[in-house]
Amino acid sequence: MTPDLFRQRRKTDLRALPPGIAPWIAPSHDEGDDEAAPVDLAAWLLDPNRTPAPLYASADAARAAQSFAVTRLVLESLGREDRLPALPAGPLAVDIRNAEDYRFQDLYPRPPRWQTRRVLDFHPGVGRQVNIWCQEVPGLVYCAMESDESTYVAQAEYFLRANVLPFLDYVAEPRDFAVREQAGIYHLPTWRFDLLPPGFFDMIMCVDVLPHLSRRLIRHMLPLFHRCLATGGGLYIRDDADAAFNHDLERTLSQLGFVLEFRPYLFPGEDIHGLPRLWRKVDPRKPAAGRPVGG
Repeated sequence: MTPDLFRQRRKTDLRALPPGIAPWIAPSHDEGDDEAAPVDLAAWLLDPNRTPAPLYASADAARAAQSFAVTRLVLESLGREDRLPALPAGPLAVDIRNAEDYRFQDLYPRPPRWQTRRVLDFHPGVGRQVNIWCQEVPGLVYCAMESDESTYVAQAEYFLRANVLPFLDYVAEPRDFAVREQAGIYHLPTWRFDLLPPGFFDMIMCVDVLPHLSRRLIRHMLPLFHRCLATGGGLYIRDDADAAFNHDLERTLSQLGFVLEFRPYLFPGEDIHGLPRLWRKVDPRKPAAGRPVGG
């Protein structure tokens, strides 16, 4: 995967979109073809500033070690190319963050019909969330969706170096690309949301992303999230958005047919970085749990 390949695929695909949509559904660094600064994968993983404090005090140490098992595979691969000064002895800040997220995403045993096996990670950073899920879920379908050129290239490098699941990349092989039931990592750009099957995913993750998007793009994406989620599927959102943003987001999600299942009583910036919330796609045939029936 190269930046040139990404830019060429973007240019080709966006010719099929209406001109007014392309700039905000697939933003570029500017209107030209200037090359974006590459991401140093080793620095991304090792730099604690990439994982803002505070780390949640109750993060599971065993889960952090589980995450580090995959992080270590990536770092060992980089070390073989002399791109790593030294191999860390134990879990990194990014692994603790993975342990936090997994705890909030998998809160309690779910009925068999709602087991989480198919996951969409929207703007997933380097793709760190695959670390624990690939070890906990047999046959995991992990779909990573990204619009930023440098980050997309870094994600492809991360997935290939980790080598924990078969890897399929739309930009590299667009002709036969499809998100299927077969276990694997499916990597595609944000503007190809049409390739995601309706009612397919058991969970969608949005970590530290929504407040950084334009309101117009958010209004476009939220109904697509609802379309792609299976009934009862979870929408996991974690960020440090302000109260006004959260109010608008909650109102929109409720109107779309989501119900808020979980939001911890924690203070962002003091107890935790980014407040986690878990929403569920409501079954229209049944009343949402906790809501009165009749009147």
